[in-house]
Amino acid sequence: MAIQGGLVGLGIAVFLYAFEYLAVKRAAAERSKKMAKKMEINQEEISRLRAVRGLCYFLPIGCAIGAWLVWG
Repeated sequence: MAIQGGLVGLGIAVFLYAFEYLAVKRAAAERSKKMAKKMEINQEEISRLRAVRGLCYFLPIGCAIGAWLVWG
């Protein structure tokens, strides 16, 4: 059961990071279009992606432990 929880957590983590990356990329594209400059991701967005990536590292482990505790 823990393996299934880990796989579910991994799927959630991949989806979460991909969604966040696409949102940051879209915001950077809109900002560059508005300012007529080259698209670049600013430091605040990079730190936001790092924070989400840090969460995504522990999400599968947490889901595996949670599934193991709940369904044993």
